[in-house]
Amino acid sequence: MHRFAVVLPLAPMEVGERYAVRNWPLHITVAPVFSTEATTQMLADRMGEVASAHAAIEVVVGPGELFGPRHDTPAAVVDSSAVRALHDALIDALAPLGSSFDSPHYSGEGFRPHITTTTCGAAEEGARLRLTQLALVDMEPGPGPGRPQVVAVARLPRRP
Repeated sequence: MHRFAVVLPLAPMEVGERYAVRNWPLHITVAPVFSTEATTQMLADRMGEVASAHAAIEVVVGPGELFGPRHDTPAAVVDSSAVRALHDALIDALAPLGSSFDSPHYSGEGFRPHITTTTCGAAEEGARLRLTQLALVDMEPGPGPGRPQVVAVARLPRRP
């Protein structure tokens, strides 16, 4: 089994980029960490299919809250039906690949889109963002500088 996540970055990511978790670029996690025996290519193909069916997403950053198991992780809430629809589509696309979520209570009905504050910064309440890319992130890529690693990206079409 291998562990992945799918994120909607605020600024485009590149395949091969690696980040310590505390240094991740700002993003909305749209498929929380999951385990699967599916190959990276199979996951990238599914992510690409989902991306091609969704338009670029425009959101307004909402108020800050504390997330995480101890409610000590600052994040900005994003209330968006488009982000929720993308999440639902990804969950449906990953299910046939035997994906098992590390924290299933954060998917489906428990999904709350948000942008976690990292050492890279924080999302400003009221900011308008246009999100145009999905990134598949390998959460345990093996040896090398930094982790996790972006292993595939897919553009959300520009159509409205």
